[in-house]
Amino acid sequence: MKSVSRLTWPYLLWLFILILIPSFFIILAIVSTFHIFNAYEFRFTLQSLKFLADPIFLNAFKNSLKFAGISTIISLLIGYPVAYFFANMKSKNKTLYVALLIVPIWSNMIVRIIAWENVFKPISILNLFNLSFDIIGYDSAIIIAMVSMYLPFMIFPIYSVLEKIDPAYIEASHDLGASSSQTFVKVTLPLSLGGIVSGVIMTLLPAMTAFALPERIGGGRVVLLGNLIEKEIFRGSFTIAATVSFVVMIVMLGLFMMIVKFDKEGETLL
Repeated sequence: MKSVSRLTWPYLLWLFILILIPSFFIILAIVSTFHIFNAYEFRFTLQSLKFLADPIFLNAFKNSLKFAGISTIISLLIGYPVAYFFANMKSKNKTLYVALLIVPIWSNMIVRIIAWENVFKPISILNLFNLSFDIIGYDSAIIIAMVSMYLPFMIFPIYSVLEKIDPAYIEASHDLGASSSQTFVKVTLPLSLGGIVSGVIMTLLPAMTAFALPERIGGGRVVLLGNLIEKEIFRGSFTIAATVSFVVMIVMLGLFMMIVKFDKEGETLL
């Protein structure tokens, strides 16, 4: 047992260096004049918290909720049928087909964002098919790109839950006279609720904190929380960036607690 416990030391060291220490500096920056890049007179103050009532923060928070919320709903409407299809597939190549869904995740996200950016410009490869878009900076362009980026994070948690549902429950429902639609509503859907919750949260989180995607696809006109943190860091407002980051951390922690509540065994976590 001791040899096994020693294996946890590298993880604990990694946890201490990459999570606990940065978190400590973030909290210190919120409650003081601490600035990691500049020399100054240190003193405690909660002045940075006033930024949470600033229209710039409120607008970024509203944009994050809006784009992440719409993208998550669309991903759920597309992802659930896809996950259901693959979970009930009888093909011997089922694993291969499911694995192909992961392929887009293997590519660099920045490359995919730039690809969408070029597709949404008037002059693009689509001109070969007599098609042309000019929607850079529009909400629709950001939402389409977000759905394409985060859709796999919706599909796999739902698929992993649907694939483990005991067929005996479905057969019992049919034996009791329930139709296919009644079986889905009263048996399959409730049993897959844990996967839905995990998929929604795992799609919502990265969408809310995205910064490269709204910067490139939004043409710099749409500011989300991720963009706001980046801009404040480059402006030298370390305490403001730390305050916004702390809000994001609280939101992420709250959503993660919801995953743990609905998926206590962690079966749907990627």
